[in-house]
Amino acid sequence: MLDSVARAYPVDVDKQNRTLNNSYGYFEADSGAFVITDVKTPRPWINVLANDLYGVVLSQAGSGFSWSDNCQLFRLNRWDQDLVLDQHGRYLYVQDLEQPESLWSTTFQPTRKSAKVDQVRHELGATTFTREFLDLRTTQTVFVPMGETAEVWIVEIKNLVDQPRKLRLGSYLEWHLGSIGDWHREFHRLFMESRSDGNALVAWKHPGLTENCRNVVEEPVRAVVAWSGVENVQWITDKQEWFGRGGSLDAPNAFFMPVAESQTPRWDDPIAGSLTEITLAPGEIATYVFVIGTAPTEAGAHSLAVRWNAESAAKALEETRAYWQIKCRGANVETGDPAIDLMCNTWLPYQAIAGRLFAKCAYYQQGGAYGFRDQLQDSLMLLDWDPAHTLLQLGRHAEAMYEDGGVRHWWHPDTDIFVPSHHSDTCLWLAFGVLAYIEATGDRSALDREYSFLSRETQKPGSSGTLWEHCLRGIDRTLGKLSPRGLPLIGAGDWNDGLSHAGIDGKGESVWLAMFLFDILTRWRPFLSEYGMTDLGAKFADAAEKLKVAVNEHAWDGEWYIGGTRDDGKPFGSHTCEEGKIFLNPQTWAVISGIAPPERAETAMNSVRKHLLRPFGALLLQPAYSKVDPYIGYITRYAPGLRENGGVYSHASTWAIKAFAMSGDDKTALDIFKGMLPPLRSEADAELYAAEPYVMPGNVDGPDSPYEGRAGWTWYTGSAAWMVRVARFLKV
Repeated sequence: MLDSVARAYPVDVDKQNRTLNNSYGYFEADSGAFVITDVKTPRPWINVLANDLYGVVLSQAGSGFSWSDNCQLFRLNRWDQDLVLDQHGRYLYVQDLEQPESLWSTTFQPTRKSAKVDQVRHELGATTFTREFLDLRTTQTVFVPMGETAEVWIVEIKNLVDQPRKLRLGSYLEWHLGSIGDWHREFHRLFMESRSDGNALVAWKHPGLTENCRNVVEEPVRAVVAWSGVENVQWITDKQEWFGRGGSLDAPNAFFMPVAESQTPRWDDPIAGSLTEITLAPGEIATYVFVIGTAPTEAGAHSLAVRWNAESAAKALEETRAYWQIKCRGANVETGDPAIDLMCNTWLPYQAIAGRLFAKCAYYQQGGAYGFRDQLQDSLMLLDWDPAHTLLQLGRHAEAMYEDGGVRHWWHPDTDIFVPSHHSDTCLWLAFGVLAYIEATGDRSALDREYSFLSRETQKPGSSGTLWEHCLRGIDRTLGKLSPRGLPLIGAGDWNDGLSHAGIDGKGESVWLAMFLFDILTRWRPFLSEYGMTDLGAKFADAAEKLKVAVNEHAWDGEWYIGGTRDDGKPFGSHTCEEGKIFLNPQTWAVISGIAPPERAETAMNSVRKHLLRPFGALLLQPAYSKVDPYIGYITRYAPGLRENGGVYSHASTWAIKAFAMSGDDKTALDIFKGMLPPLRSEADAELYAAEPYVMPGNVDGPDSPYEGRAGWTWYTGSAAWMVRVARFLKV
C-alpha cells in the first residue's frame, strides 16, 4: 500500500524539528513548512497553490477559491473577500450515519466544530489539513500538479476504533464560472448548466454574444469535479435542494433529509454538491481523491477526471513537492541566521514565483494581470539560478511597450483588457531589468532579440525592434519629459502610484525618478562604450551629469532630499510641509544611484534613521496625511499610517536595507531586514502582527495608525523578491 500522507507527515512532529514558534504554530526546520496548531488565526493565513495554468487560494480554515488561466477572469467557484468570516470556499463533509447529528468537515470551515486534533500544514506547493473528531482522523492534502489545469485533493480517513464505521461523505462548492465582475447572481446563474456522469460532474457557462455583432460562438470552458475511490455518487446541483429552506452551510439539509438528484440543472441556482457512502473496518485507513479542474470540452473534462486516483495523485504530489523545493532553493542563501536562511531558501522565492509570477493572486488582491513594474522586478530574483525565466518575462514586458516608448501599466495576457500607463517611471523599468540581466549573465546577445512594439492607434502589435531598441525608447521618452529645471515630470505618479495628482497638469517633478534615471544612464554607459556607441554614451553621460546638478541644486532640503514638486510649484516631502515632510525613496536612491555627494548621502540616511526607521522597517513617509489633497493624490485618502500613507511599504523598505549596506552601515541594514522578517515579527507578537508568519506583507501600519506594527496585504507584494535580492548585501 502507498505511504499515506498522514503517516508521511504525522501530527506529533519531532519537537527538535520545530523552529521560530509563535502562538499559532511553528516552522519545520528541515522543510520550511509552517504548521498551524490553532486554526483561529488573527487573519486568514493562506497558501497559494498554482502553476501558470491553474491556481488555488486556500486559507487555514479551508476556505478560498480556484481559477483557471486567470484568477480575475475565470474563477470557478463563488467567493467573497472577507478577512473576518472567511466562510466561502469548496468543502468536504463527513457524517457518521450512526450519529447523523455529528456532521463535521475535513477543514474548520464550514462546520466550525472544534476537533481533538486540528492542524494545518502549509508547505511549498501543498497544504494538508489533519483533524480528529469522533474517533476518526481525516487528512486532506491539496495541491496543483505542474502542467495541469486541475487541483487534486488526497483525502484519507482513518477509523481509530475497533468497530466498523459507516460514513457519508459530501462535497460542496457554488459555481461562479466567470470573472469577478459577474456579481449579479440572479442574472449570471441563467447562463450556467451542468451534467453528471457517474463520479464526475461537468459544468459550464454558455458564452455571451457581442452587442451589435454576430460573433462566432466559441465552446465554453468546462469545469469538472470528480471523486475517485468511492461508488454511487449522488450529485445535487441546486442550491435550494442542498440547503433546504432556512438551511445553513454548517448543516445542509441534504445530510438530514432525503434529497432527490437534481433534474433541472440549467434552471436552478447552480452548485456542485455530492453525497456518497463508505464503510471503514476497524483501524482501516482509506484513501479517496477529489479533483476540481477545467478542460476545453466535456469529453476532456471527463478524461481529466478519470486520470486521477490514489496512485497517480500520490506520484504527482511528490513530483510537485520536489519541483518547488528545487525551484526555491536555487537562491542558496547561507548567512547562518536560521530565520534569514529559512525564508530566503523557501517561502520568499515561493511567494514571488507561485504568488506573483504564476498566480498573480492572493487573498488581499486578485489581480490576474501583469504589472509592467511588478512581475518584471519579481523575475529579477531568478537571475542567479533561472535567468531564462527572467529573460522570458523581460520579453513579455518588451511587447507591452508602445512605439513611442510608453507602456501598458498592467494588462491581462491574451485579452484586450489593459490600462496604458500615465506614470512617469514605468517606461524605464525594462531598461533597468535588461541591464540587471546583462550584468548578472553577461548574455549580451539578448539585446539583439526582436520583439514587437504596440501601436497606439490599433492597440495591436505594430513595428518590431531589438530588445535594446525597446530599452532606448523608454529612456528617450523620460529624457524628453523634463521640467525647465531639468527634473523629470512626475505625471500621474512615479513609483509611488499614490502620488496620482502631483503632476497631472504636466508641471510637477519627481526627485526619486531623477535618481532612478541617473542610475540607469550611468550603469548603461560602460556597455555602450563596449558596443562602440560612443555618441550615445556621451549623450547618456551628459544627461546624467545634468540630472545630478539639477537634483543637488533644486531638491536638497537641508537634511534630506524632497520628494518632488506639485503642479502648483509647492514641494512635497519637505520640512516646509505640515504632512508628508520626508519621503523614504529619495534618500535611499540618493545612495543607491550615487547621485548624492558623500556628505549629503550621509545626512540623508541619518534623517531616515531619525524620522523613518521603526523596529519593523522604514516608513515610506512621515508624518502621514490626514486629509485628502487634490495636489498630492489618492495616497492622502488612505487612513493615516496605512499602506503608502505613513506605513512601512515593504517594497521600498528593502531599498533602505540596500542603501544602508551600501553606506557601510551593516548593522542597520541587518536590523531592518530582520525587523521586517515575518517569522520574527510573528514570534514576538503574532496577535499584533496578525498576518502570516511565512510570507512578506505588502505593508505594516505606521505610528499614525492605532494598530502600529500590524501587517496586511500579504503574498501580493514585490518585497518578497527584493528581500531575496538584498539579502546578498547583509553581513551577519
